[in-house]
Amino acid sequence: MKKIVILMFIALLGINLQAKDILKTYNFKDSLGKSIELQTMDSGIYSPTYKGKVVLLAFFGKNCPPCRAEIPGFVKLQNKLKGKFQIIAVHVQQKMTQQEIENFIATHKINYPVIPASKKAFEFANFIASKTGWRGQIPYSILLDKNGNASKTYLGMQSEERLTKDIKRLF
Repeated sequence: MKKIVILMFIALLGINLQAKDILKTYNFKDSLGKSIELQTMDSGIYSPTYKGKVVLLAFFGKNCPPCRAEIPGFVKLQNKLKGKFQIIAVHVQQKMTQQEIENFIATHKINYPVIPASKKAFEFANFIASKTGWRGQIPYSILLDKNGNASKTYLGMQSEERLTKDIKRLF
């Protein structure tokens, strides 16, 4: 009887662990050369780099007017919710040189990590598209809770007020 209980416990534990199985791990260097790890799961995307924080994963392009229009609100959110919240931007248009990226970040006063367009960034975006039905339109964002579970997706430009409301629900 004791063996059956132990086997059942192990089986239940295995089922529970499978729910959090990592599908793929992506390791990126942001525009400043800092490492960002993103682990894709069935339920969302977890970032060990930003463990315990609510994360907004924002796909954007430098030549996209609504993407650029969102940036001031993102900067304010990053400042206002510092310590509990993190934006990670992924550039998904044509590649920029390091100098172009630095100029773009300085011009827009971006205070959050930017993952430059690269083969790996495009692979990641395609993976997200295959799981969410996203067709590549930008801006596109995914709001993740502290455990990496996808809470909400946004297609198109979002107001700072709406994002603040949605983010604060996850604290």
